[in-house]
Amino acid sequence: LLNFVGGCCGTFPSHIAAVVKKVAGCPVRKLPELPKYPSMQLSGLEPCFVTEQAGFQWVGERCNLMGSAKFKKLVDAYKWDEAMEVCLAQCEKKADILDFNFDSDLIDGQSAMGKFMRLCVTEPNVAKLPFMIDSSKWPVVEEGLKCVQGKSIVNSISLKVGEEEFLRQAKLCMRYGAAVVLMAFDEQGQAATFEDKVRICQRSYRLLRQRIDFPPEDIIFDCNVLTIATGLPEHNSYAIDFINAVAEIKRTCPCVSFSGGLSNLSFSFRGLNSLRDAMHSVFLYHAVPKGLNMSIVNPGALPRYTDIDAHSRKLAEEVILNKSDDGHHVERFLEYAEQVKKPPATAAEGPALKIEKSSPTQQIEFLRSLKGTVTCEAEHVKPEPGCEALDVCRLEGPQETQKVAEKIIACQTPTPTEVLNYFNNELKKRICFLDGGMGTRIQAEKLEEADYRGDRFKDFNEIDANGVPVSLKGNNDLLIFSKPDMVRDIHKEYFAAGSDICETNTFNGTTISQGEYKMQPVVYELNKKGAELAKQAAADVTKAEPHKPRFVAGAVGPTSRTLSVSPSVEDPSFRNVTWDELVEAYKQQVSGLVDGGVDLLMIETVFDTQNCKAAIFAVDEYFLETKKERLPVMLSATIVDNSGRTLSGQTVEAFYVSVKHARAFTVGINCALGAAQMKGFYKKLVDMNSGWCHVYPSAGLPNAM
Repeated sequence: LLNFVGGCCGTFPSHIAAVVKKVAGCPVRKLPELPKYPSMQLSGLEPCFVTEQAGFQWVGERCNLMGSAKFKKLVDAYKWDEAMEVCLAQCEKKADILDFNFDSDLIDGQSAMGKFMRLCVTEPNVAKLPFMIDSSKWPVVEEGLKCVQGKSIVNSISLKVGEEEFLRQAKLCMRYGAAVVLMAFDEQGQAATFEDKVRICQRSYRLLRQRIDFPPEDIIFDCNVLTIATGLPEHNSYAIDFINAVAEIKRTCPCVSFSGGLSNLSFSFRGLNSLRDAMHSVFLYHAVPKGLNMSIVNPGALPRYTDIDAHSRKLAEEVILNKSDDGHHVERFLEYAEQVKKPPATAAEGPALKIEKSSPTQQIEFLRSLKGTVTCEAEHVKPEPGCEALDVCRLEGPQETQKVAEKIIACQTPTPTEVLNYFNNELKKRICFLDGGMGTRIQAEKLEEADYRGDRFKDFNEIDANGVPVSLKGNNDLLIFSKPDMVRDIHKEYFAAGSDICETNTFNGTTISQGEYKMQPVVYELNKKGAELAKQAAADVTKAEPHKPRFVAGAVGPTSRTLSVSPSVEDPSFRNVTWDELVEAYKQQVSGLVDGGVDLLMIETVFDTQNCKAAIFAVDEYFLETKKERLPVMLSATIVDNSGRTLSGQTVEAFYVSVKHARAFTVGINCALGAAQMKGFYKKLVDMNSGWCHVYPSAGLPNAM
């Protein structure tokens, strides 16, 4: 099961030495084989796997101002609690994904999206589902992405804005960790015909794959469901053109999904809700086997194909497939619609349209029973040279141990490629080791206020918001300045015990966390010097054991504030930090760590995945701005108790899906639980993780208080 193992709270160098000895004969975990055709993975508090086996996915439309008059009225009146009831009703009716749209002339869509997303992530029954963030305005979409910890769907982007802006938006979706709905639009407008739908979608697909290596499994095509049976001949083939386009695109574009807004299909029959439902059900009956695997609908309001009387079903089928023996199917359907609208007073045989009742569960089970008839055997579109997303765990190259050791002994930083090549080769031979609890080891020194202050801060006299003098005792990061020899020696103890990688003493090294101590001005210097101390320790131990070079990971902690949990009981939408503030704080920390010479970055003890995503975003931002080669990134979640969830409510599987876009060198779990309690959750992560895994449990559960 193991690739990397270490210790967290309560562990000492002696623990690491014991672990090194204990696992000496254990086989190392091998990287799993990657599927040729991966499928979409989404997440809320729980994972959602959009696979052929899972079948059709319902996207609830009632949290959309254009999909529910009731929801629009509540949002326009700022009745957020009542609007949340609409969301909960969608969940009860078996929605798999929730669509949110706040495009309105009466409210600020961007602020409404942000507020409601923050509310939704605190309501467990809503937050467990993946979200579809829906807007025609990019700033509104981006606001939603900054508030949601799970892996969402952006609805939508298209070539309507031109190739450059299209690719910019797609890149941002990748950086936020979102899948995308691609509308069949280009610079000339909306695709209406089969030929245009296929041409635009295939062009969009090629651009995303060739230019930015967008994951193909995260692409959802909306080929434009357009209105049929309007009386205009040019509209007659819109439904069958959509169905045939889905089939052709599925055959030629590996791994993609398909969606569509069903309400457009029957728009000319507004007010005849039963007739519209029948049309939608018949449409899905024919579209799902061709590849349509999700649709924006009102869950629980779609009768099964078999619930509709045979006569009505036949009439709907004729207009959807645009085919009948006499060619008069549109006229026949329009006459039928009039009968449904104004039934004859003396109709002995009953209403023209008869629909049996069925439950939401029966409806979704029926749709999922429809088996696909179209398969894709096309080869993947390869990214252009220089555009590939690097799979850091499968990077092949020579293990230049001597060269790497020489650099480390000289307190230099090996290149990211050299670090990856070393570990990718080493991990095929043995389990590698992380360090133990830095805070635990510092605690053992029994330091007092004067020790934390040292000479530099002996005259520090700041006052906190409550008028109380700020104490520096407990600010372990500050010991980088006041007790540098002690910090360096602790790193050396862990390296000597067998650790391949030690983390810097910078767990609270952001302006946000240091703000609790009024120490924001020293943050960059703190991280830089912290990295240098750890590098000195690595150099000393590597000099003694050049066959086993030691590496330094810059520790990036969760901060003292969270994006997914409100500190206010009265207002669940309130946050005491913003995404942008977190990104800026993390970016400054990363700058100091990189300038200090760290070999890797460890975003650790993640109890809120949205904070982690902000840190990932900051890492990418830093390396994009500096044009430096990106350091390998390690991600570590914290399961807070035996429920197997993080503090912000995610399962370990949902966490992995949410951060998969980071292209991490390792993903693992640490802290809170002892090894015995953590093993089952770690096994779940191992089963999902396509890359290297790590685990560093606490010494055990804390004593009862």
